[in-house]
Parts: sequence; C-alpha cells; structure tokens
Amino acid sequence: MEPKGALDPDLKEAIIVHKVRTLIAPVKALFGGTALMIAGNSLLGVIPPLRMEAADNPVALTGIVMAAYYMGLALGGLYTKRVILGLGHIRAFSAFATLTAAVCLAYGFVAFPAALILSRLLNGFCIAGMTTSTESWFNDRSSNETRGRVLGFYMLVFYLAIAAGQTWVNLGPVGGSAHLMIASTLIGLSLIPIAITRLGEPDLKASEPLDIRRLFDTSRVGVVGAAVAGMLIGSFYALGVVFARQIGLSVSEAAMFMSTVVLGGLGFRLPVGMLADRFDRRIVISCLLLVVGLSWGLSSIAFAGGGLLDLLIAMARAFGGAISSVYPLCVAQTFDRLEKRVYVAASEPLLMTYSIGATIGPLLASQLMSVFGPASFFLSESAVAVLYALFVLIAAHSRQALPVEGREKFVPLPDISPVAVTLDPRTPEEEGTPLAGLDRPKQRRAPSTLAAATA
Repeated sequence: MEPKGALDPDLKEAIIVHKVRTLIAPVKALFGGTALMIAGNSLLGVIPPLRMEAADNPVALTGIVMAAYYMGLALGGLYTKRVILGLGHIRAFSAFATLTAAVCLAYGFVAFPAALILSRLLNGFCIAGMTTSTESWFNDRSSNETRGRVLGFYMLVFYLAIAAGQTWVNLGPVGGSAHLMIASTLIGLSLIPIAITRLGEPDLKASEPLDIRRLFDTSRVGVVGAAVAGMLIGSFYALGVVFARQIGLSVSEAAMFMSTVVLGGLGFRLPVGMLADRFDRRIVISCLLLVVGLSWGLSSIAFAGGGLLDLLIAMARAFGGAISSVYPLCVAQTFDRLEKRVYVAASEPLLMTYSIGATIGPLLASQLMSVFGPASFFLSESAVAVLYALFVLIAAHSRQALPVEGREKFVPLPDISPVAVTLDPRTPEEEGTPLAGLDRPKQRRAPSTLAAATA
C-alpha cells in the first residue's frame, strides 16, 4: 500500500520530464555549441593520420603524433580548471576554442614531426578545457533528480556528433585544405552559444584527487581497467583509420568503419547497463573484453579473406560497443567501494589513468604495425583485452562480489569525455573530505562482504 500522499508513478515521471525540459531549455544552445565542437574535433581526429598516411609517413610516427592528443587531455585534466577559475568560463572557453581553431589550420602548413606533436598536444589540452567549461554549466543546471536524463541527452549529442564529424571526411580530398577549414569553422562556431549565453558562471570548485595508490588498493579492477580502456580506445581512435587504409579500404569506407565503432558504443549502453546491475560487474567486464578479442579475431578473417567489408563492419559494431563500455563499468566498479562523498575526487585519478593508457596504446600499436604490418593491430587490441579479462576473472574468483543491493546503479558515462563524471547522477552535489571515503565502507554494506570485495 502506498503511503498517504504519495504521488502516482506516472505523475511523478511527468514531473521529472517537465523538470528536465525546463532545465534544458536555457542550455539548449550550449548543446548546439557542444555538438559543433565535438563534430569539429572528431573530423580533426581522422584528418592528421590520413594526411600522414597519404604522405607515406611511418606508422610509428603517426602513433607518436596521435598519442600526443591524449597526453594533452591528461595535462588538461590537471590544469584547465585552474585556467577556468582564473579567467571565468566564457573567456576561458573562448581562449581554448580560438587556439583549437588555429591548430586546425596549422595542420595545413606544418609537416615536421615536432610541430605536429605540439599541435596534437595543444588540441587535447584545449578540448579538455572546452568540455570542462560546457559540462560544468550542464551540471550546474541539473539536480540529483534530473542529472541522469541530462547526461543521457548529452551522450546522444556526443556520440552522434563524433560519428557525423568522421563521415565528413568525404567532403574533400585528404591532401587538401577543405577538411581543416571545416573543422576550424565548426570549432569557431561553437564559440557563439557560449559568448551570448546569459547563464551565470557555474561554481567550478577545485577538488583534491584521491591518492592513486589508495584507490588501487580499494579497487584494483577499476584502476587497471581505466588504463586498459584508455589503451583500447586510444589505439583505435588514433590508428583505426590508418589500419583501415592499410587493409585496402577507401577513405569513405574507412570513415564508415570508424563511425560504426562509435555508434556501436551508443547501441550497447542499455543492454550493458541492464547486465551490470544484475550480475557481478567483473564478470560483465570480462565478457565484454572477450567480445573484443572475438570480434577482432573474426575481423582478422575478413582481413585475410579480402573484401569482406560487411563482416568487418559488423565486427566493428560489436568491438565499439564492447570497448566503450569498459571505462564506465570500471568507474562503477570503483564507486561501489567508495563513499559517495569522494566520487568526484576519485574520478580524477581514474581519468588520469585512462589518459595515460590512451597515450601508451597508440605508441605500442603503431610500433607493432610498423614491424608486423596492419594485422598486428588486431593482435595488440585483442591481446590487451584478453589479458585484462583473465586478470578480472582471477580477481572475481579470489574475492567475493558485492551484493546487488549494496551497489550503485550503473551509469553509462561517455568513454571519451574527460570530465563528464560531473554530470553523473551518482555524484553528490557537495563533496566532503576526500580521503574520508577510503577509511570506511558504505553503511549499507556488511563489513565482511566489503573486506572480501576490494577488487
């Protein structure tokens, strides 16, 4: 029997939807600006490797240049908040966007490796700053009740913009300047919604990150998994288009291959979330990693057989769905073992670990491809995924899983957004003392269970 005065579920749902529409209305222009920024950056992510491939640059050099982007993301995660706090959101976003637009054009006349590496480093740093600015606005306009729906809408915009940006590679020849001008224009246009916004400055508070060693002791699967997710995703987004070209795909087919992986990530969110909330998350992570190995194994058959584009695209969809789910699952695995008050503080070392993995991944994969050819791209991705799957299975076998009622609900965070955890509905609006969350378990868990489940 419902308590007296309780709202009808349908009425409660309608109220929440109305609240979401009400809070999105003032920031819908920001969603447009975010879409332009992401689409432009996505196009910029596939143009440099294609131009380097067309110029017969070594794959190893391409890997170094592309890895610099993720190093920039890591540095941006450390320092862009300070820039925003010093300049304000609008001025900081304007500075980051202007520098990114200039970097877009610089690719057209800068060819020597050091300049390319610096350009990608600046690109990653500025994108971290731009997304920190916009996502803090979305977070500021959301409540704990509505953040999940706002995050869902944000994810839809995020992934569709990435896929669209990659397909726009068909709008001109790879060696020309059209792509760079389009990317620069999109980044520049993203300034308009920010510049004209009448929203107040969000309260972007600097937080002290948790110590990575203590976080590792709390959740080894989560911390190691963040690095593995970075290696898998960084390798693919840095070198996937190069791999596609080396196995004989045209530029348009390579773009379709890349966008299929992105959309596969979007399509897996709902089923993975259902599984993650019902079963041991470590088992779900292991199964997804085995899907990575299997999909790339079947892709190698398509590669060896020649011309099996349909099979390659189908496997790319499975691969994309699997790799995009690893990082949010690792975040959930880690959050389950922490106090709610330290979620944001814990996200910073996780994101740093992810960025370091994403930097190492392209360096390793490009070296293998330069020595053993494009087939080694399958080998490197599959080997990393399968080895980590074994690590997770061993951890699951040796340590008891948390009960379902003692876990947070899975939230499908974007795997390539540096700060989207601030939109995570699991995070509280106010952070407490960071290290307090590692000193004791959540009250709703049995101490004996937590002591046996620090994987």
